[in-house]
Amino acid sequence: MSESAIADFVTSFIPDTATHAEPVRGRVVMSKRRIVLATDSDRTTIPLKGVFDVQHDAAPGDLAEFFDDTVTVAYERDGERHVAVIEGAGDTVERFVILVFKGLLNGSKVHVKHPARRGGRVTDQPFESAKLSVSPGTVEFRGAADAEIDASTVTHFERVERELGGTTRPLLSVRHMGTTGAVTTELALDSGRKMNLLGRFIRLRYTHLKQELADVELTSEEIEALVAIYSSGPDANLATVLGVDASRLTMFLNDLIDKDLVRDDDGVHLTSMGRAAVSEHIEDVNM
Repeated sequence: MSESAIADFVTSFIPDTATHAEPVRGRVVMSKRRIVLATDSDRTTIPLKGVFDVQHDAAPGDLAEFFDDTVTVAYERDGERHVAVIEGAGDTVERFVILVFKGLLNGSKVHVKHPARRGGRVTDQPFESAKLSVSPGTVEFRGAADAEIDASTVTHFERVERELGGTTRPLLSVRHMGTTGAVTTELALDSGRKMNLLGRFIRLRYTHLKQELADVELTSEEIEALVAIYSSGPDANLATVLGVDASRLTMFLNDLIDKDLVRDDDGVHLTSMGRAAVSEHIEDVNM
């Protein structure tokens, strides 16, 4: 391929589920325009403009004997639909998935209403045009009024229909945590294919964080500490906020660091999983 590669690694894959029953070993090379699956004797080209779905999950039953995790790329080429399956374990593949979504979505025009709701209250905020950008933990909108969705704080998302530009259109409605509490952002892309891909990206990041969080046990005091860190910021006097002495606070923080929920550099900050924990438990704390 003549264009520069932004990903290049060796792994096992099934180039086309319609023609290959078992995986082969080869190179996965990605540019800004395509993904190439290459072996010593063959190559399969996946045009990014034809990709309509990407999944990163545990291998389905018929592939479980070959893979633990898989990246499934569904695409259209020359009027026909195909599915490629790539071994999905490891940090390299995790970065590859993010690069694929970046290539598919970044720079797309998006219509965004942020916030559409604050808590349960509907706002009078209009829809505005912006440019879409995705990164490992964030969906960003860059335009007249910049906004972003931190994937680790998403608590719910769904498809809804709203009037936009004089017509009723499908949108994504995403409830997440803002700087002052729960907000809902509504957004639409002109391309139905890209709408589906953005929904898939949010679902993947949301699901992976929830799966990681499910393995973490938290006491009510630890949850309260996480919420206090979220609400008060890195420079807050947490001992005072939580009503504990310094030694008790140190124990709290060490436990939360061990669980990968906070990091202690230039103040105490929540990790992405810590923010997910706050989103999941904040309503319980406020009851």
